[in-house]
Amino acid sequence: MSGDTSVRLFCLPFEGASAGIYLPWAEALGTSVVVTPVELPGRGRHPRTRPCGRLEPLLAEIIPYVARMRDRPFALYGHGFGALLAYEIAARLEWEYDAVAERLYVSGAGVPYRPAPERSVAQLPDTELLRRLGERGRIPPGALDPLRAPRVLPALRADLAVREAYRRDPRHVVHCPVTAMGGSDDPSVTGADLAGWRLCTRRSLRVDTVPGDHYFPLTARWELLDTFSQDLMRPASRGGTRAPRQLGGGRARALTGSGPWAPAGGPGTGNKSCPASPASPSWPAEVTV
Repeated sequence: MSGDTSVRLFCLPFEGASAGIYLPWAEALGTSVVVTPVELPGRGRHPRTRPCGRLEPLLAEIIPYVARMRDRPFALYGHGFGALLAYEIAARLEWEYDAVAERLYVSGAGVPYRPAPERSVAQLPDTELLRRLGERGRIPPGALDPLRAPRVLPALRADLAVREAYRRDPRHVVHCPVTAMGGSDDPSVTGADLAGWRLCTRRSLRVDTVPGDHYFPLTARWELLDTFSQDLMRPASRGGTRAPRQLGGGRARALTGSGPWAPAGGPGTGNKSCPASPASPSWPAEVTV
């Protein structure tokens, strides 16, 4: 790939969603940023597989695919639950494949942690589950649609179960810069939540405010694409110019401190409750214009 200055951007979906939400991004970005949505079991291109409610089998399925696709410099983006996955993938690629991302983007989420029992919602009845999520402005698209809910709710419950059982290992600190993004009208994620990502990187942390509520990736697409273009396009790709669009809401910048780096064991090998998909867990290899 001599002379190729492109960067592959792996995109992880928010809870209950299909990675297909990122396909419009590929249509808007040129070939300099190769958008690669990573699909999860039980949705999108894998509707016949069972949504996976355990972290290690889920990562054991998707990390090998991401590793195989590292044919060029890469970055990762995840929103909500996808931020947890993007962070874990970035960390494990470092210690298992000696591969460091150009940048890790985490949006709509603070540093993942195990919530108090009274805040756990994954096992609640549908009505109560949606009520509790609605109080925080986090009902995913389709969850209230009678036609789509039978597909969305099982995936949503599985993702919530993973998040609620998750316990971050403080030793897992990535060696790439991190950008943490929050919606200006998102009541569920504060500036302090975003700033907490400084614990997860040895490099710099940048906190961006994006116009919109929790699901701003669906409504503020151009602001996000401008960020990716500014950060990831190499000079040869930009042609010496910078994109004219600017983020709304301003930016705050902070530098992270250092932390110990002692990787723990790698991901598990999966189990029968989270069967591997018969096809690749992602969309086509290169979704570009």
